[in-house]
Amino acid sequence: MTKTKLIRILRKRVGGLWDSDKVGQHIRRAQWDGRRKNNASYAYRDWCRWKGFDYEFERVREPDAPLPYIPTERELDHLIAGMSHKYATFLQLLKESAFRPGEAMSLTPRDVDLERRLATLNTPSKNSRPRQFKMSERLAHMMSEMIVSAPRNQRIWNTKYECLHRTFSNRRRLLAEKLKNSNLLRISFKTFRHWKATTEYHRTKDILHVMHLLGHKNIQNTLVYTHLVSFEEEDAYTVRVASSIEEFTVLLESGFEYVSDYEGRKVLRKRK
Repeated sequence: MTKTKLIRILRKRVGGLWDSDKVGQHIRRAQWDGRRKNNASYAYRDWCRWKGFDYEFERVREPDAPLPYIPTERELDHLIAGMSHKYATFLQLLKESAFRPGEAMSLTPRDVDLERRLATLNTPSKNSRPRQFKMSERLAHMMSEMIVSAPRNQRIWNTKYECLHRTFSNRRRLLAEKLKNSNLLRISFKTFRHWKATTEYHRTKDILHVMHLLGHKNIQNTLVYTHLVSFEEEDAYTVRVASSIEEFTVLLESGFEYVSDYEGRKVLRKRK
């Protein structure tokens, strides 16, 4: 919940915001968990500073956050394949970039360099770092079709988040029923970010790489991804053999990793 919404709730429930003792007492007694109480206190503290006075409070102990669900790549790809071009492009962007949904929605055509296949995020959320990533050929092609119809000074996905999320949820439900896979219902926009972070850590074992990928400023926020999934227990791979540099490049860009040479050809693999 945003700070603005929390301030509105406090104003409505307390009857005003100028009496800091009364507001603080309401927050302490509210039937909220520790995280919500702290967020409400932060929001009210910022409001007080805006009005020119200080508000001091003691943080409430927060429960450990539940670990997010990490799907298989196949499940993510099933969702992407079952969407319209507009939504498939959005989901593919989330999958490759690890952007938050709001960050992906902030992109304009000026943030995308199709020639070099670069996407630049200069308006990160949650006080994160700006960042840039290189798109696959597949995503670059999908983005090109989106950008053609979008004015350069407007967002590529120029719609409200609620509309985007509602359409995604409806289509996800239909796909879950069609494929008889209820796990699809556990996949949200944020799940793509969690999946990317987890798989990147498994691939590189480099927590700093994952930290920069996510735009985190505090490595403590990144460490959770070091123990989400025990990939060592999953030894199923899809194997491909490249006979030319073009095939080799395409496979690398689609997530395969080089294993070895065999009779002059390149052997690559990717976890199922």
